[in-house]
Order: sequence, then structure tokens, then C-alpha cells
Amino acid sequence: MQLLMRSAALVLALLLSAATAMAAPAPKSFAVLPFKVNGPAGYKYLERAIPEMLTSRLYWKDNFHPVSKEASAKVTPPETETQARAAQASLGADYAVWGSVTVVGEDCSLDVRVRDRDGKEWPKSANAKVAGLIPALKGVADSINAEVFKRPGEGGPANAAPKAVNQMNPELVHNETQPQQVYLNPQFRYAGSPEGDSRIRSQALNYSAVGMVVDDLDGDGKNEVLMLDDHAVYAYRWDNGRLVPMGEYRSPGLVECLNIRTIDWNRDGVKEIVVSAYNNDGEPESFILNWRGGQFTEVMRRVRFYLNVEKLPPDYIPTLIGQRGDNPRLFKPGVYEMLKSGDQLVTGKRLDLPEGSNVFNFTYLPGSKGEGDKCVVLTENERLRVHTDRNARLSETDENYSGSSKGIPEEPSMPGLGKDRVQLKNIYFVPLRMYAVNLDRDDNWELLVNRPISTAAQFFERYRFFPQGEIHALYWDGVGLNLQWKTRRIKGSVADFTVGDFNNDGVTDIVLCVNTHPGALGLESRKTMLLAYPLDLSKADPNTAPDKTENEQQ
Repeated sequence: MQLLMRSAALVLALLLSAATAMAAPAPKSFAVLPFKVNGPAGYKYLERAIPEMLTSRLYWKDNFHPVSKEASAKVTPPETETQARAAQASLGADYAVWGSVTVVGEDCSLDVRVRDRDGKEWPKSANAKVAGLIPALKGVADSINAEVFKRPGEGGPANAAPKAVNQMNPELVHNETQPQQVYLNPQFRYAGSPEGDSRIRSQALNYSAVGMVVDDLDGDGKNEVLMLDDHAVYAYRWDNGRLVPMGEYRSPGLVECLNIRTIDWNRDGVKEIVVSAYNNDGEPESFILNWRGGQFTEVMRRVRFYLNVEKLPPDYIPTLIGQRGDNPRLFKPGVYEMLKSGDQLVTGKRLDLPEGSNVFNFTYLPGSKGEGDKCVVLTENERLRVHTDRNARLSETDENYSGSSKGIPEEPSMPGLGKDRVQLKNIYFVPLRMYAVNLDRDDNWELLVNRPISTAAQFFERYRFFPQGEIHALYWDGVGLNLQWKTRRIKGSVADFTVGDFNNDGVTDIVLCVNTHPGALGLESRKTMLLAYPLDLSKADPNTAPDKTENEQQ
């Protein structure tokens, strides 16, 4: 009898599960077809990029699934409803999504259409800046989800606490809707730190710096701090909350220093200190030093190249690069890897760089999620222009970055006619470094850049004494550079910055060299200080991604 009852119960359970399965509707399918791109050839990649972004936002588990990505990609971008209907039928999709994007200058318009099996259509459109295409796509996808797919609003109960993420340092600003919580999207507001200032400051130094380095110079396992002003390199160590002077090197003759970098080019554990500089004739006259036994030693002087150190793909090993000067054009064409031959530097392989690049104004951002590496160039108007690894132009920011106050004068007179004593010389301001980092150890790299803030600089081209600044971490979102996080407002001009352990406590820091701003009439009283942001990387969550709904505008 018990066996009979168990068998009956099992049959009943099977019947109920089968009935439930039959009652649950099968997921419907949709196909996002390649988009037609009307605009410069550099935006051709949007033909495939837009469908990928829309597909990820329209996917609804157990309800709406995309058809095969490979099958959709083979379809020619439809231009008419008839072509879209044919593509939908060939893919067997319940819904087809297609459209076009038109790019004119920095503006773009997005036209999207959705069609079901019965021929009903829903048109959608949006206008935005190219840099704001991601938020526009999100708005279109949300509209389709709500109107076409009847998807209810997302999110948990109204009183559920949102997930907080590691901020790394309270002075790095993410979106804050409550004082103690940091959320996923980079929509920022200015507010004081809830727990006091978590930054570390040095004492003020009696000069105005143009560069800084934090590195283990002599291979003893301890990092030193180097500061550079117009005519000297200063060495310090951090002790008891202060920068303690250890040595000084004065540049030879009438040489003006531009920037400072380090590299261990002979792999002996002792770093070469590379200082790019120019002389009174406007020609490059760089020099290279070592720090040994507590003092500077000359390795090379009167190097007739502008020098820099960059991490180059595919290995991203620091590489010494150089470019010859060419009055009055500043730079001769071609940036080269530099090789040591005896006691001189000679050119090696010429780098394949985008048009408008020079030895100072570019860096590489490693690719992520199957994308290739990006070459980021600071343009003449100090915007960031992004190129593929084959130098095809992808995007350009609306905001200005870098904000260097150190430059090379350009001779306005014609060659052979002597120096012009009347006209003001143009100045090429040497860009601040751009730093590719992956602090949260996920699949995406960020680009650290300085964002100078000044009202006067917007009206006066030569005004370079920025009273405020911010360090921005930018990421590539598939269309342009977007804001991941930034520091709170920094009072003073950022002269340089780096990432390293400046005080040898085992904690990675973002380290800034900041020149004070005593006002427009007190520039002779400017001083320099070191400002550091210790980073808590122990809880960095690689699964925390920013919401791509906002593009920072200043």
C-alpha cells in the first residue's frame, strides 16, 4: 500500500512539474542588427559597437534572449523596413532592432526602430554629443524595455541598502547619496570627507617645482623622492612626516629643465634619472644622472634630444624615447627608441604614432575585453584624442586636461632672419604625464590625468597658474573616455603626479607635486609641497563597474 501511495505521489509531482513547465512562456528572441553609420570613417566601428551595447541592455533572463551574435553580425545594415523584415525572418527573431547613427563634428543623432513578427514598429531617437552616446543608448534601451518588452522597473525594495564599494581613499570622489556610502556610478558632487582629511602633506618647499619622481633609485629597497625645478634636481627621503633633503644637482649652464623620469635601462638595479631640458638657443640639451652613495653622478650631459620614458606595447616595458629639436618648429618629425652607444645616445626604431604626436604628448592604454590597445594623444588645445593601435582616430574629449605651466618657447621669426625682439614668443607647454593604471585589478585599465580648473585660463591663453585641479581616472567605454572617479578639488597647481609608495610603509599612494597659489599678484611667493593619497587596495572589488549613464562635464 505504501509503495502504491509513493508511486502515485511521484506521478502527481511529475504531472505538476510538467504543467508548470508548459505554463511558463518560452523566452522570446530579439536581434539587434548592424547599424548604418553616417559620418567620418573613424566612426565605422559604431556599426558593430552599438548593437553590442544595445544587446547587453535589452537582455532579460528567462524573457528576452538575443539571437546568435555571429549570425546578426553577418547581416548588412538595413536601410529600409523591407530589408529589416527580411533580416528578421532569416534570423528567426521575434523582434528586430535596427537603425542608424549620424555623426557631424562632435554631435550625433541616433535613430532606432523596433519591429515584431506582426509588423508593428516602435521608432526611437536621441540626440547627444559623441562623448555622451553611451547615456543616449541607455535611454533608448530603457524606453524599449519599458514600452516594447513591458519590463518592470528594476531594483529591490525601497528601503534596501544599496551595495557600497571600496573607495580606496575617502578623498577619491565617487557618487555619494549618503555620507558613509559610495556607489557604483561616477555621478559626483563636492562634499567634505566624513572622517577628516585622509591625505598626507609634506612641508612647503621654497621653490616652484615642474616635476617629481618616486622610485627606488639606488636599489636598496627604499623609495626616494626627486623634485625638479627650472634648474635643479633635489633628492629627498620621507622621515617623521617630512621630506628630508639628501642631495641636489644643478643643471649645467643656461639649461631649463622640462620634466623628469626614471628607467633602469642597463638592468643593474640602479635607476637612470632622465631630465629633458633645453638651452638658451631653444635647442634640446637633456642630461641623465644616477643616484649612488647618497649623491648624484652624471651619466650623460648635453644630449641633443628631448627625452621621455613611456611603456610601449605589447610588453609595456618602460622604454627611453627621444626626438630631435628643430627651430622654429620645435620638433623634427619622428619619435624614436633611444639606444646607448658608448657614452652617447643614438636613435633606434622609429615609433608608429598618430599624426600630431611628439615625444611628450602620448601614452598607451592597454586593451581590455578583447579590444586592442589605445594610443591617447594630448592635442594642441589640450584635449585627449584616442586612436586605435593602428592610429585610426576614435574619439576626442570635450574637456581640457594636463594644465602644465612649463613650456618651450617657439621662435616667431623666419629661419635665418635672427631673433624677433618685437613679437611675443609662442610657448609649447610640455604635457603632464598620463598614467595608465589598473588599481582595482579587473579587466579594465584607467588613465590618470590632471584636470586643471581656472576661469582666467579660459580667457587668457598664456595664463597657466591654475588655482585648483583634480586628478581624473578615465576609462574607455567603447565610444569614448568616461569618468571613473576623481579626487576632490586640490587647492593649487598640480605640477606632476605618480603612483608609488613614497613613505615606504607598504601602501601604494597617488602622489602629487602641488605648487601653491598665493593669488595672481603673489606668484613670486609660490611654494611646492607633496600631497599623497594612500590607497586601500585590499578590498578592491574587480566586479564593481561604474554605471555608464553620466559623462562628467565641467
